Amino acid sequence: MMHVLDYFWPAAAYFLGSIPSGFLIGRYVYHVNLKKQGSCNIGATNAYRVIGFPAAALVFACDFAKGAAAVWLGEPRPIIMVLCAFMAIVGNNWSVFLHFKSGRGVACGVGAFTWLFPWATAAAFAVWILVFAAKRIVSLASIIATPVVPLVLFLMGEPKEYVVFGTLAAVLIIARHKENIHRLIRGEEKKIQREKR
Repeated sequence: MMHVLDYFWPAAAYFLGSIPSGFLIGRYVYHVNLKKQGSCNIGATNAYRVIGFPAAALVFACDFAKGAAAVWLGEPRPIIMVLCAFMAIVGNNWSVFLHFKSGRGVACGVGAFTWLFPWATAAAFAVWILVFAAKRIVSLASIIATPVVPLVLFLMGEPKEYVVFGTLAAVLIIARHKENIHRLIRGEEKKIQREKR
């Protein structure tokens, strides 16, 4: 049975996930508005294309930390940890600070997955590396690698709550790549390449 305070932590995780790392880093560190350049996304991939690798690494690290910290908020109860992880991804994707339009949840999801399921995350990362090395398309690598987490959890016989969370999170992340999927189908998705400022 959930205690009344247990509802506070997922709500806090949502606001933590909502912190628009990419937007803040771009705007106040590099004086670039990522929402108006490149793909207009505030994630690490667009930061790389528009600003460069150091900015992309910083954005990824901050988004990763949000996911991991959200899970930490829910400790030690597994169900609260899972709820916090999910809400952090929701916050990252629909930030209250950016009129509910922000990232795609990959880095935040990786942070949450790594804290909860390091082995499953390692398997997904290996798949991501293989796909990216072959195609040089970040979105394609992310779309293919994300479902690996719930698949590994299922094969390892992890509790059904973890499998359900992994599946829902994967669906959420992939759904946020809808436009990328359409471009992939049309053969128009860009390979990773930095844009000149």
